[in-house]
Amino acid sequence: MTKVKDIISAIEKVAPRQLQEDYDNAGYQVGNPEDEVTKVISTLDVTEATVDRAIAQGAQLIVSHHPLLFRPIRRITPADYISRTVIKAIQHGITIYAAHTNLDNAYMGVNYRIAEKLAMKDVRPLATLSAEKTSGIDHAERFGSGVIGQLCQPCHATELISVIRKTFTSNCLRTNLSTLGHPDRLIKTIALCGGSGADFIREAERQKADAYLTGEIGYHNFFGHDGILLIEAGHFETEQYTRDLLRDIIVEAHPNITVNID
Repeated sequence: MTKVKDIISAIEKVAPRQLQEDYDNAGYQVGNPEDEVTKVISTLDVTEATVDRAIAQGAQLIVSHHPLLFRPIRRITPADYISRTVIKAIQHGITIYAAHTNLDNAYMGVNYRIAEKLAMKDVRPLATLSAEKTSGIDHAERFGSGVIGQLCQPCHATELISVIRKTFTSNCLRTNLSTLGHPDRLIKTIALCGGSGADFIREAERQKADAYLTGEIGYHNFFGHDGILLIEAGHFETEQYTRDLLRDIIVEAHPNITVNID
């Protein structure tokens, strides 16, 4: 008999909760670690519709990337979607768990999966974590925010943009291609961070990356970076493969468990 806590233990072996950023609320959101599990839903965000699908599929656990409960709430009533989602999950005995920035910062976590999709090599963390966050973790140097590495096949900036658009099915990319001094130069070293990663642009420049990919940059953050190709591909688009990552972690540890992607 597999319990919720067994599934979560497998996830936290890859992404220890101590790796999460201070502002985050990863971990159990709703439910009982002792409940039995036969089916899991892996998703990026938990909504009422996600819980409805869990009910329909007979899933007892929803594992998400983004926490359902991110900011403190004062009351749980049907007045807002977060409360309605919590109520419905409790009524149907469904546990909700989030692996957020701890999975972002993990070795072979979210950003390593993005790098894999881009066929990168020699991948390493872009920004290291504090000794406190990695205390007691073997090979702590492998853990960090974002990643940087080499493209297996260097390409021109316009070619890289095309590859990213296709790989992440991003219908609307924003770049600073028009302001680059040499827009047709070869891109060899690329840094990236899934989701909202504008804070790491300077670090990507410091480490001589030719390009930096993230989900959200913001209008003003495009200015003053004429020496590096910046690509904003969308928050969902860059992190969409996290659902597959979570499924793979669970199935590898518990092959008897059914995991459906939402």
